[in-house]
Amino acid sequence: MASIRPQTTSSTRGEGRSFLKWAGGKSRYADQLIKAAPAYDGCYWEPFMGSAAVFFEGKPTKAVLSDANPDLVVCFCAVARDPEAVMAQLDTMPNTREYFEVIRRQDVENLSEIQCAARVIYLNKTSFRGLWRVNKKGQYNVPYGNYDRPYYNRDTLLLASRALNGVEVRHGDFAESLKKASAGDWIYLDPPYIPEGGFSDFKRYTSGQFHEADHQRLAEAMWDADRRGIFLMLTNSDTDTTRTIFKGFNVRRMATRRDINLQSAKRGSWDLVFTNYEPKTEP
Repeated sequence: MASIRPQTTSSTRGEGRSFLKWAGGKSRYADQLIKAAPAYDGCYWEPFMGSAAVFFEGKPTKAVLSDANPDLVVCFCAVARDPEAVMAQLDTMPNTREYFEVIRRQDVENLSEIQCAARVIYLNKTSFRGLWRVNKKGQYNVPYGNYDRPYYNRDTLLLASRALNGVEVRHGDFAESLKKASAGDWIYLDPPYIPEGGFSDFKRYTSGQFHEADHQRLAEAMWDADRRGIFLMLTNSDTDTTRTIFKGFNVRRMATRRDINLQSAKRGSWDLVFTNYEPKTEP
């Protein structure tokens, strides 16, 4: 099977990493999830793209990435096409509370693709804990984080651009991807989690939000894809509701960490990993 290129030892800085740190992203656990991937020979799909950490870790030779967040999709497309221009734009953007407020309130419809991409990365690196949260009007409403850190790592961004070369990145609902996938493909699903309470509620990263009914709709789409011979993996929160909605799929627990929680003692947690196949390696 040639879907995931073999991992090789390399000293290249930034290899196999996303250029974004997304709330709920799988950067820490991407290698575990890749080890639990099926032996598939088709296309890799990631309908809840986020930072696309699993994509960057696995380096599939054929992939379709998508997300319901239009700004995020534009950002990925711009990084794929012209990373130098995105970095040059970021270099003009000061990390101050005043400038942050200007960028936060920008109307993205008046921005170029490069400006929009730089805005996404800038807000991701300067907002409170890197959250992406919008109100029902689609307006970004996360406060300034007051962090002294670079917006990007040049090697990471250039390698990400190279990895995205030839990859289809699209804006749309997850259901579209599940319908278009074919037998032998692998779909990795990492939706906004069913809330555990407190700071675990990430359903507001698009104006449409993501509710329990959407998880029900996701489960139905997964069963339809299962009947068509598509390999599926889903990560979600360890709750009774999650287990009920996705009942029938193989399920395992994976130890995780919730950095978004302000109380360090409560950052340890568990995710559930659902599959419609038996992984050779535990996630």
